[in-house]
Amino acid sequence: MIDQITAKALGFALMSSVALPAMAQTETVQNKDAILILDASGSMWGQIDGVNKIVIAKDVVEELVRGLPVEQRLGLVAYGHRKEGDCNDIQTIADVGASRQDVISAIRTLNPKGKTPLTKSVEHAANALNYTKNAANVILVSDGLETCKADPCALARTLEENGLDFTVHVIGFDVTVEERNGLKCIAEETGGVFLAADNASELSGALAQVAQAAPPAEEVSGAPVPSSLAMKATILSGGPQISSQLTWTVTPQAGGDAVFNAENTGASETEILPGDYDVDVVWAGWTDGEPKKGHAAITIKAQQPKVVTIPIDLELPVVIEAPDETPEGVAIPVTWSGPDELNTAISVNRLDDAPLRKIYFFGAARARAADETAADTDGDGDIDNDDKATALLGAPTIPGDYEIRYVLNNPAIILGRKQITVTDSQYTLSAPATAPVATPIEIEWTGPAEPGGVITLIEKDATAALNNGSYKRVVHGEPVTLTTPSVPGDYEIRYVMSGGYTTYPGMERSVQTVIPIKVTDVTATVSGPTAAVGGSTIDVAWTGPADGWADDMISIVEPGAEKFNRYSVAKLATRAGEVVNPVAIRVPAIDGEYEIVYGIQPGPRIIARQPMTITRANATVDAPDTVKAGTEFTVKYSGDAFGGDRVVIAPADAPDSKMWGYTVRYGFDAVEGETEGRVTAYPITAGPGEYEARYVTGLQHQVLARDKFTVVE
Repeated sequence: MIDQITAKALGFALMSSVALPAMAQTETVQNKDAILILDASGSMWGQIDGVNKIVIAKDVVEELVRGLPVEQRLGLVAYGHRKEGDCNDIQTIADVGASRQDVISAIRTLNPKGKTPLTKSVEHAANALNYTKNAANVILVSDGLETCKADPCALARTLEENGLDFTVHVIGFDVTVEERNGLKCIAEETGGVFLAADNASELSGALAQVAQAAPPAEEVSGAPVPSSLAMKATILSGGPQISSQLTWTVTPQAGGDAVFNAENTGASETEILPGDYDVDVVWAGWTDGEPKKGHAAITIKAQQPKVVTIPIDLELPVVIEAPDETPEGVAIPVTWSGPDELNTAISVNRLDDAPLRKIYFFGAARARAADETAADTDGDGDIDNDDKATALLGAPTIPGDYEIRYVLNNPAIILGRKQITVTDSQYTLSAPATAPVATPIEIEWTGPAEPGGVITLIEKDATAALNNGSYKRVVHGEPVTLTTPSVPGDYEIRYVMSGGYTTYPGMERSVQTVIPIKVTDVTATVSGPTAAVGGSTIDVAWTGPADGWADDMISIVEPGAEKFNRYSVAKLATRAGEVVNPVAIRVPAIDGEYEIVYGIQPGPRIIARQPMTITRANATVDAPDTVKAGTEFTVKYSGDAFGGDRVVIAPADAPDSKMWGYTVRYGFDAVEGETEGRVTAYPITAGPGEYEARYVTGLQHQVLARDKFTVVE
């Protein structure tokens, strides 16, 4: 039940922060259009005195709208009501000048889901009001700070500078002292007022303070003037609004006949005289066919609209038992009983999460079926949903206050809840403060060995919790060895708790503790010939950073390349671990400018270079002018005959890039010191046509020479 506004009857003409003469103030106000921005972010699912903040806010704002002067033009903007995690989820749900009923209908549809884009929402409202050309007011109702990496204070200054007569009033609803300080500047920069409200009554009062009273209705012959009463019912507190099969009765608390009745309807409205009343509602639409009831005691004040939302009790007994505290990341034993057959789940959530916004959860019916300890705990002779079952529920990986909930999935309703505190598990890390690049380091750690915990080495201040390329799972009592990155700089070693798969932001992997580490650079040198023939093998002398770096490599690459050339690479040690210096390496077959480089592993990262020039190898090939189909023949050649060189027979029109396809038949290996080779009777030369003999390098398959011949019948 929402407390009645305690101030005078509300209008929507905004008060100036500077006192003005009455007439001037009224004229200024009446010339201003206004937009109310209502926070519908996920945090509005939080509760005050057992009532969701969104329920309180919607009812209080609806009361405000119902009390507006007829001439006041109002629009309504909401944010965070359509998508999770979307900083662009801002919508004008009622245009300025919309009918009061349209505004009220829009308010009732809001369902919190997402983030808090304060800055963009204020800018959105200002533009909708055409604030640079028109006098305009905005009232912002929010339960928290900006969550979309924007600066509302800077925007407020800009709007004030560019606006014709633009004002933002801000009401912080259930906000901390720190959050109040972060919201105040929006009002201060635009000449508005900031007010804090911690409950329904204070929210009503705050809205009254940023609004000027509408002229009171005159009594006729001394008779009291009735006030409007709007009644809504929801499935339990915070559940969906019920739109049919409701029966309403309003009765004076002092006794007497009902002053209002309505049957088989949804939300209902009436005019009612001031006084204290009992509102009773009966719903005939629940699945079991039994009538479900709700009740509220209300006070109607003179000329002040009243909006009341009454939760319907489904009479579904639920029991949840769990420890009051649990260490982060350690599974929670949960014992429960309830209507598992209704598609229910048990979940752990933050206190202000929406019903289906689950961190970890399990299906109640399936978990009950798997419970090997199931027993007749209620003594009725049967083991059923009325008996208690027990299962383990994943625990959040961030300390704080949470709830274990018993949730009906459709419609999404919380049937029961038990608060639990997740405590800090206190991890420590110990490692060298500095280490060279690409160097193994040992990391000591202390703390509980929760399943899935890892230690990772990652760039300083990285947004991601974990470096997927550098981490190790922890084993209790054992240190972890990680290798530093190949690039020097400032890094962090983190202990990351993994609570298991979840889509809940920041919860699947949570950083428990961090220590810095500076990764320093190393040096190396290479020395080899400045020129070489393509495909040949050369010796390269080198110096490396230190002993134990034998997994590094020498390569010959194009100038400026940052990666090894897979055609030209050599390791600095044998498989047996024997260091090789100088190292033999084959140079690329393609002529041009290159560099001999030293690269560290892991990485790879190149830390030393020497330029070199590669010249094209010499070769010739000479085939007979004509060859009889299906016969052997001899091909003469000359060349350096580096390892893997071959004479290849291919159709004359076969591209060099396709030589190794199905149309190619090898000729023979080119052997150092020899000048000819024999081509056997391959099927490809069985028929007449034009062919080529090609001298091809073994490395990179470069054609150094070619000679055409004809195959005849």
